[in-house]
Parts: sequence; C-alpha cells; structure tokens
Amino acid sequence: MTFREYIANRQCRDNPQGDFVEDARRDPRFPDVQSWPDLKLYLARRGACEEAVAAARIVWQGYRAALRRQAGG
Repeated sequence: MTFREYIANRQCRDNPQGDFVEDARRDPRFPDVQSWPDLKLYLARRGACEEAVAAARIVWQGYRAALRRQAGG
C-alpha cells in the first residue's frame, strides 16, 4: 500500500488530520512520498502551516502503523 492509497482510503474525521487528508485528496500534485522527510519537504514547499504539518505527521504515523499491521508485525 502506498501513501496515496492510504490517503484515498482513510476515513476523514472532523479534525486536523481529516482536513489534511481532504486537502491531500484534492491536490492534483500531491506526490506519492516514500518517507516523512519527503512529505514534510513537499508541505514546506507548498507553504503549509505548522498545524497542517503536525496533522500530516500524525497521518504519516498512522500509515506506517497500517503498513506494519499489513505485514503482520
């Protein structure tokens, strides 16, 4: 599962993480990043506020946890 696939299938809630997911889905240039530093760099280049970066970090951590579950670990 790629990060973009995770974003596409993640449930959106009424919180900063849900806002990040909705924004990522609407962004036609959103990259299929391979690491947190890549995602953070993309957000910095887009001028994301600290709150958006913090929300993205939580979503990224959820993605990594989902990958571990998928791998059986």
